[in-house]
Amino acid sequence: MKATYIPKEILHIILEYEGRIKYKKGEYINIIHKHDERYNVIIPILRKKMDIIKNIELDSSGFYFHFNFDQYDKKGLCYDYNFSYENIFEVCYYNAINGIVEQSRTQL
Repeated sequence: MKATYIPKEILHIILEYEGRIKYKKGEYINIIHKHDERYNVIIPILRKKMDIIKNIELDSSGFYFHFNFDQYDKKGLCYDYNFSYENIFEVCYYNAINGIVEQSRTQL
């Protein structure tokens, strides 16, 4: 018996099971399989962004957040808009590795 027709529903199930092709909005698109090791590359980036988002301080008209660089626990950046000073956006680099806090600020 020769099969000339496979129902679309079964074709979608087969392709989604394989993991690299998905049917979306009337088209077949390539996707990264959920167990692909390339996700391991972006997981640390996503975790860092989630940590930053969790630590944002919001005011009615401004925000403040800071984060440390991954390799240096005592170096990082601060971003402040309308939180400490009215109508000023500030980016501050800080370094406290030698026990002395060094700061370099840029205000706009």
